[in-house]
Amino acid sequence: MTQWQTLPLGKRTVNLDRHRVPITRKDRQPGPYRYYGASGVVDFVDGFIFHGLHLLVAEDGENLRSRKTPIAFLADGKFWVNNHAHVLQANETNDLRFLAYAVEHSDVSGLITGSTQPKLSQAALNEIPITAPDVNEQRAIAATLGTLDDKIASNQHIVNVCSLLLDSLAEMAEEVLPKVQLGSLATLNRKTANPVALTNQVVDYYSLPVFDECGVPERISPTKIMSSKLVIGKTSILISRLNPRIERFWWVSPSYAIPSLTSTEFAAMSAASDLLLAGVWLAVRSQIFRSVLPMRVTGTSGSHQRVRPDDMLAIEVPDTQKLSSEQMSTALSLLRCIENSRREIVRLQEARETLLPELLSGRLRVAIAAEVTA
Repeated sequence: MTQWQTLPLGKRTVNLDRHRVPITRKDRQPGPYRYYGASGVVDFVDGFIFHGLHLLVAEDGENLRSRKTPIAFLADGKFWVNNHAHVLQANETNDLRFLAYAVEHSDVSGLITGSTQPKLSQAALNEIPITAPDVNEQRAIAATLGTLDDKIASNQHIVNVCSLLLDSLAEMAEEVLPKVQLGSLATLNRKTANPVALTNQVVDYYSLPVFDECGVPERISPTKIMSSKLVIGKTSILISRLNPRIERFWWVSPSYAIPSLTSTEFAAMSAASDLLLAGVWLAVRSQIFRSVLPMRVTGTSGSHQRVRPDDMLAIEVPDTQKLSSEQMSTALSLLRCIENSRREIVRLQEARETLLPELLSGRLRVAIAAEVTA
């Protein structure tokens, strides 16, 4: 069995920071090459200074404390890097992909300096302790985690492609169909429930933060939900009432095994069938609806403007009831594909978060992990 050894990151890598060159915004010329900063791609430029696989680690920025996005990420191909990200390559006894996972999982809080602008200096970066087996097992661990990341990325690509196809269908419908008020196509769900009065141990809760994070409901105790919420009893479309300039459209299929609730910051719409509701989706994704919706807000505060649900129903949209059943079936299949892919992403991310610390500590060996992810 491979012996694991703890060494500082500086003993496992070659630092290439001296080759970084920042470009001011006014001097950037658009082009095909990615321009990286502390948290990823910030622009595309007409030149490159690095070629091949490299590990980039944030040098400064609030993300070093918040960790809302990874502080370590891989860059491949031809690209440019500014002076806000360290640039590393692995030495001959280490695998760069493994080191990326290891740095991501490392606690760097004790190495960060600066009170207003957090900074991870090159000297501090070099001191990050990395515990690792030999390079062959490093590669095997990285490949196992990479398989999960590839599956996550593949599902996200499916979500993106299906969303684009749906918007193309909505654009086509808008061009050829007459206009009617949304209220003639959809019905508002007005049923509410007080979560604390529910006897169920858990509920599926559809909230704005969960939509923004993953698009999959949060399964939690109803005692953790404050105030009355809308009950989702059938397949519905949720449209954010709050700050509608930020588009939030959510196709939701509730579980009939446990209650499903949604924030009253959403308007919940349903139709006589899932097929007709897929047509409603194309109607609300039309350009006319999406442009008029932000104009129907009430309230003076720019951060807390809302649209009344009944005002949504008064907006004119394409009469998607006149679409063929084949067109609506296509839309419904795409919507279900998006929903299933998002659920799969969450499942894979949970598996990844469980496996990553176990694999990086050696508590779980690669052969066992392969059985779990197969």
